[in-house]
Amino acid sequence: MKTIAFFNGFYLPHFGGVERYTYNIGQNLISKGYRVIVITSQHNSNLPLEETIDGIKIYRLPIKNIWRERYPFLLKNQNYRNLIKKIEEEPIDHFVVNTRFYMTSLLGVELAAKRGKKAIVIEHGSSYLTLGNPLLDKGLRQVERYLIKKIKLKTDLFYGVSKEAANWLIEFNIKGKGVLYNAVNQEDFKKYHQENSKGEKIIISYSGRLIPKIKGVEILLSVFEQLTKEFNNLELVIAGSGSLQKTLKKKYKQKNIKFLGFVTHDKVMEVNALSDIFVLMSRSEGFSTAMLEAGLLGNVIITTPTVGGAHDVVPDETYGYIIENDEQKLLTTLRTLLLNKIKINEIKKKVSRRILENFTWIQTTESFIKVFEEMED
Repeated sequence: MKTIAFFNGFYLPHFGGVERYTYNIGQNLISKGYRVIVITSQHNSNLPLEETIDGIKIYRLPIKNIWRERYPFLLKNQNYRNLIKKIEEEPIDHFVVNTRFYMTSLLGVELAAKRGKKAIVIEHGSSYLTLGNPLLDKGLRQVERYLIKKIKLKTDLFYGVSKEAANWLIEFNIKGKGVLYNAVNQEDFKKYHQENSKGEKIIISYSGRLIPKIKGVEILLSVFEQLTKEFNNLELVIAGSGSLQKTLKKKYKQKNIKFLGFVTHDKVMEVNALSDIFVLMSRSEGFSTAMLEAGLLGNVIITTPTVGGAHDVVPDETYGYIIENDEQKLLTTLRTLLLNKIKINEIKKKVSRRILENFTWIQTTESFIKVFEEMED
């Protein structure tokens, strides 16, 4: 049985796209006869340093208290050294590093190099990491560039979760080897999908963090407020929490705007199943899981060119809309769409079918296995 080791800055129960990517690929690899381990940070001090969940062995390295939930700095104490010794004794066949900018990323490529192997490094973004503070971001950018410089000395096997993510690597003079797509669980379609027959009501949705400027939720709310003066059959559902949550709830008190706050994955999928249009005016995404899941359950996708995977999911306007991150452009696009419910229904079916046929975890896992086999030849 071959062992695959994933090196992550964070892993479950920490919630995020990279964490879910790792979990789903891991589960599918296990179903194919592989053994999977994850080396990550102990982002919550209440979590054990070692445990096995759903067949995946997890090693959690201790970290410093600063920015525990945003950027884990490894704490190289005795617990750390003990865990590293155990990891070095693991019979790892392939090393997979998720993202280029964590301390665990450098650790993964260095441990692989010690065994005469090259780690696979997967890019999940299409821009630099941000902490939302220009001064801190400047320092963090230097850390990123330092880490990627060190990582490049140990491996040249770089992939992206979308074409945009792979192309972003050019920023570091790296030519990506290919794409190991972010994906969805095809079983979710069977579990949640329903033929929308809600009469005349049209539901627009957004799911993700509520943070200033980056995700574009402010633009969506402003546009929706204007559209409700023209259309009386609209509802907007916002699923997610963040620093903007209280401010936005106070500003937008319309009855047809629902702020759900933080919700479970099941609830997000229930929202997607009822929604008609999903809007993500983000400035940067590697390959938005929220976009994929909304499209899977039959939402017209409206997003921006800077969202990774946008052109993969929406190759032309029969699948949705890729527009500039501009309020007037979103207003015009939504207005045109809302006047043509037949087109809405046609796009919903087409984009759902495209995602089922091209972006499932089964397909991405097969791509991983192909890469592993090529490395062994």
